[in-house]
Amino acid sequence: QIQKMAVLSLPQQQTIATARAVGDVKSQLALPTCGPLYDRIRRRRLASAELGPMDSIIDYTLVTCLRGREVLLGLKLRGFGVNKWNGFGGKFEPGETAEECARRELREESGLEARTLDWRGQLLFTFQDSGKLMRVHLFSCVDFAGDPVDTDEMRPKWFDVDELPLDQMWDDDKTWLPKVLHDPAFNFQAHFDYAPGGEHVNTVLDHELIQL
Repeated sequence: QIQKMAVLSLPQQQTIATARAVGDVKSQLALPTCGPLYDRIRRRRLASAELGPMDSIIDYTLVTCLRGREVLLGLKLRGFGVNKWNGFGGKFEPGETAEECARRELREESGLEARTLDWRGQLLFTFQDSGKLMRVHLFSCVDFAGDPVDTDEMRPKWFDVDELPLDQMWDDDKTWLPKVLHDPAFNFQAHFDYAPGGEHVNTVLDHELIQL
């Protein structure tokens, strides 16, 4: 179910765009943790009493590249999310903004150079057997240079936007990705809470999506 409300005001969205990864801490932005989705995270069910709802926060970027009716996805070859199709992105280096991180990760994982990036939303991921919050800053890119190339981490491939390999993607993708691909004005914030077992179980137990 989609709610529509101004959870992230324009100044807050601008804050996300300009915030830099703090000090020597890799992949963490100094952003506020307030609002209905963060309240929801604080109330979430955990597999152990020793875990806290937000013991740590790690920031990531994610880029979806579009070419007409096609979207570029990459098959993850190693690490977290291996053997799943996904967009391109990753953790921040110290001092990077979200856009700088997104550009660098896209270049490193696909060989493409983004000329422009459009901020589309913020994804909050939790796992019931972990106290970590994964905060993902989503961008779309329709203006880029170069051709996709295989890297040691990703194998890029173009897909029709109506023929996504959802059975080999993260469970949450089916909820938001088609909306982003079909509506260039669709910006959002969402929280997805995964079952214990993480990427191996790959099951969202609860979620909330708020259109901005």
